[in-house]
Amino acid sequence: MSNDAPQVVAITGAAGRIGRAVTPILRRRGRELRLLDRAVPAERDERDVWFAGDITDPATLDDAVRGADLVVHLAAHPWERPWPEILAVNIDGTQKVLDAAHRAGVPRVLLASTIHVVGYATPDEAGAADVLVPRPDTFYGVSKAAGEALGSVYADRFGMTVVSARICAFSDDVREGRSVAEWLSPADAARLVEAVAALDRPGHHIVWGVSDNAPGWFPLGPGHAIGFHPQDDAVRRATERDGVAPPVPEREGALAGIFADDDHPLGGEW
Repeated sequence: MSNDAPQVVAITGAAGRIGRAVTPILRRRGRELRLLDRAVPAERDERDVWFAGDITDPATLDDAVRGADLVVHLAAHPWERPWPEILAVNIDGTQKVLDAAHRAGVPRVLLASTIHVVGYATPDEAGAADVLVPRPDTFYGVSKAAGEALGSVYADRFGMTVVSARICAFSDDVREGRSVAEWLSPADAARLVEAVAALDRPGHHIVWGVSDNAPGWFPLGPGHAIGFHPQDDAVRRATERDGVAPPVPEREGALAGIFADDDHPLGGEW
């Protein structure tokens, strides 16, 4: 971390999958992690400052982001839900997080967007444009597109630095199938946070939240432009683990995957 990088990082949804994976990597001397979730984990590092509460509660948010130099917004329904639930948490909740960050004078916000903002695009279409226009595959995808739009208006109106990261397939390790092209490793997720922590470019920036995987489905240029240089590769990792290179995933079909099939209805609970 450079001398100019933030010392206080607030993370919403810190007890979720991504939060649990990246906080140990982000933890370091001279940095305070202010972690918010609906329930404080029983097992936690006492160096962190935890806040038990919901992102729909402005008072809780004010307490959590006060004094922060960066807010990392991870809290959300991570799958499809009926529209009222998506609206209340993913859309209204994101607006409340951005508004709390603005009130507190936080200069930087990292929003966890998703590949499902552009779920009806194909891998070839994803590779042909630095930033795809939204083609969401679910209400969940719509909510993240709305989050990007909210990030844009707060960045432009208040001079904040907001990065929306379209996270692909985050997991602790490479899985089969499209994960070989879409994997985001915990270490690269932490590198993304560090890049935004050091970023001094007001405005709204959309990047892919993905590792530097050999299939090369996603352009990394927008991430490089904000200082995000992923270093992990799903093909290399799987080869080292299994002793053989994984099958190259098919490029046919939409990025949505199961999110757009008949077994996963729009507005369902899955």
